[in-house]
Amino acid sequence: MNPTPQFIRQEDKPLFPNIFYNRPVSRHAAGRLLIVGGHSGEFSLPTAIHQLATACGLGECNVVLPDNLAKFLGGAPGTFFVASNPSGALAPEALGRILELSEEADAVALGASLSNNSTTAMLTENLAGQIERPVIVFDDALKTMQHNITAITDNPQALIILTMAEVFKLCGQLGIPIQIRQGAGLVNKLEIIQNLKAATRAGYAVYGTEIVVAADTGFIVTPINYHLALTPALFYAVLGTFWLQNPTNRRAGLATGAYLIRHIGAQFEPTERPSVAQLAKAISQFLRD
Repeated sequence: MNPTPQFIRQEDKPLFPNIFYNRPVSRHAAGRLLIVGGHSGEFSLPTAIHQLATACGLGECNVVLPDNLAKFLGGAPGTFFVASNPSGALAPEALGRILELSEEADAVALGASLSNNSTTAMLTENLAGQIERPVIVFDDALKTMQHNITAITDNPQALIILTMAEVFKLCGQLGIPIQIRQGAGLVNKLEIIQNLKAATRAGYAVYGTEIVVAADTGFIVTPINYHLALTPALFYAVLGTFWLQNPTNRRAGLATGAYLIRHIGAQFEPTERPSVAQLAKAISQFLRD
């Protein structure tokens, strides 16, 4: 029987004040992120992540989209268009160009509005296996990679950002048993995440009513306004940015991102669902103050 998970709770003050108050100033030090995603029916998630990551102080954020979207977004700064398939999603032929672009990034984000067709799944698997940069994986990438998910979970340079429901699915794909203990609440949730972490090599950030950071050793739990979970781009952008900017202490970076999300959520009513623009403005203002 595994020991009861030990965790640190983060609330009103950052656990790592040096990271929060000494954020990188120069563009180079602030990091470069490449976001890969989008298809003809949906491209709002990649653009939302771009907007929110920029608000967090990311040095450079570029987005790779299928070229059939050029007619809508051509000329947008920081946007690159690559080969698309007949259904309007990223095509396998885009692999070489995306790998080339990834060489100029500090991390690559996979999962923003990827199509679930077989050719995009093939591209995603090839990217996961060939990208030589740290990767941030979430949402659609977890679905398209379901038959080869270990390419992500066994990568020590990967961060997986997901909900508890996605944790259950991931455990099922990996054959990790799940024990639900009625009334055990947060401790039971941490037990399940602990089993996932022990069986894999990636780092994890699980969001919902709180953000659970499971990277390196131990857990850090940060309670948040749970309505923020209705805007997943916030978690992909903020947690991804702070993780990218702190390569020597990924755990501390994630915890600091969680602290920021907690305090951004406190600026809105518990039942309010702020827009991406409102969240970006709140982030910029909080970081300036």
